[in-house]
Amino acid sequence: MKLRFYTTDGCHLCDEAWALINPIAQRRGLTLEYVEIMDDPQAEARFAESIPVLERSDQEQPLRWPFDTAAIYRFLL
Repeated sequence: MKLRFYTTDGCHLCDEAWALINPIAQRRGLTLEYVEIMDDPQAEARFAESIPVLERSDQEQPLRWPFDTAAIYRFLL
């Protein structure tokens, strides 16, 4: 499973979310791609007003902020 974390520079909520997500991904051995939405027009169109967002490669529905550690673990099941 691959994960994408959609973010943008200067987003304090994104920093909080990354601090939750990154250690979980590392512990579980998951690939986590950091996507700057300002560098990706499609991502910007999809998520500009809802970042931070976590997306799985094998699911259509992303996890949108606000979320906590428990929500991330449920999302990864």
